[in-house]
Amino acid sequence: MQEPPRSDPADCPAGGTSPTRFPSLRREALVTGLLALAWVGAWSLGRIQEYAPHASLWFPPAGLTFAALAVLGPRAVLGVSAAAVLVTLRLGEVYRVDYDLGALLVAGALFATAQDGAFAGGAAALRRGAGGSVPQAVAAFPAGAPASSALAAAGGSFALVTAGVIAPAEARAILLPWFVGDFVGVVALGPALAALLEHLAAILRLRSTPLFGAVSRLRPARPGWRRFVLLFALCLLPLAGSLVLLGGFGLRELASAFLVFFAVVPLMWIVHTEGSARAFGAVAALSVAIAGAGALAGSGEHTTAYQFAMIVLAGSAYFGLAVPSLYLDNEQLRRLATTDPLTGAANRLAFDEAAVRETERARRFGTPLSLVLLDLDRFKAVNDTWGHGVGDAVLVEVVDRLRRELREIDVLARVGGEELAVLLPMTPSPAATDTARRLAAALRERPVTRGAIAVPVTASFGVAEVDPAAGFEAARERADHALYDAKRLGRDRVETADGS
Repeated sequence: MQEPPRSDPADCPAGGTSPTRFPSLRREALVTGLLALAWVGAWSLGRIQEYAPHASLWFPPAGLTFAALAVLGPRAVLGVSAAAVLVTLRLGEVYRVDYDLGALLVAGALFATAQDGAFAGGAAALRRGAGGSVPQAVAAFPAGAPASSALAAAGGSFALVTAGVIAPAEARAILLPWFVGDFVGVVALGPALAALLEHLAAILRLRSTPLFGAVSRLRPARPGWRRFVLLFALCLLPLAGSLVLLGGFGLRELASAFLVFFAVVPLMWIVHTEGSARAFGAVAALSVAIAGAGALAGSGEHTTAYQFAMIVLAGSAYFGLAVPSLYLDNEQLRRLATTDPLTGAANRLAFDEAAVRETERARRFGTPLSLVLLDLDRFKAVNDTWGHGVGDAVLVEVVDRLRRELREIDVLARVGGEELAVLLPMTPSPAATDTARRLAAALRERPVTRGAIAVPVTASFGVAEVDPAAGFEAARERADHALYDAKRLGRDRVETADGS
């Protein structure tokens, strides 16, 4: 008997039968379990680096919670909540205090609710903005971290007080350290953990929100591990020097801890040369190293310095990732604002700006400047006969032919439907007339073809030399009159405003 074909779980409809949903459910359960285990591991890492009860140098689970809720959405709640309850039940063992089990269960439930609720808002905002620009993507973590971390600190301390685990006075004392620890955890680890969760979801074919799709395009063409390892080693040198001064030489001054800030130089080198994935990884790994160093330093003042260093280094890295994209985005906006979207020629706004600039240059240096206006002959008939698709193809081909005949310093613009203009710097009227005749010949040389359709193309030209004293608008008016004469006298010809 032939075995029936197996359906792809990813293609199963939401309302499918239970058997077809088992593979998908298993993958979901696997992610939930892995998330819970990772959360417990992150909590253990933060617990090792506590410098006071309930106050860690940083809190890695905060970054994991934020990232998981952003990438996986509400499906991350179960794994985070289970882990939060589990670690709360260990408080008695960790701090060697005989807590009541019922109180720990209440504290665990409230703590899990605080974790999920505090970071849900920032994660939801990040999910809604996903797929946008790179600056939006990389700025979301440092931008969303303060409010989320403050809510998490307030909710977590309230949970412990409500359950009777700590006294209100103790809660007030740990509120600020808790906030800073969560903030550092989100900023330092959030992007790297989000990228890992994106990758895991893709492997398991689970629905997720790709937060860093735009960022991932910013990667080196030929990345090499050797250079990356060397640069990261350079990041660790200031940290090692700080520990040597604090421990080996006993220089307990705060300035010794701040030596770690020199790691920003090789870190920014990584950001600008090694791509976004390695930048996120470098920030996360460097933060782990700094947190370990802060725990070894063993001083509250030095703890603050190391926390501040992690925030500044992470923020600098994300800003460094965003800057090239901001530049590219601004360039794109500038092109959209100054370029005709169909033909790629300059639009009227860009042409007018160039006209003002070149007229001023001609006046200042006494160089000639000429203007050529051209209008395609009987273009309306092209659209009426073959449609606007063919008409658009004609315009694109016309601009391409004209551009091949012009210099780099010349400005070609589409100033109307079928109306074009050419600005010719350092060109007197006779030379501009010759240029216009060459352009006319290039257009009539052969028809524009689109499939079986062949469209003959000609244009009428008006030429005028710009008198800087009279202004550009006077030259534009004279060129327009010459263009009208060219059309009146039969089209497909060049007329010059001064009659040459």
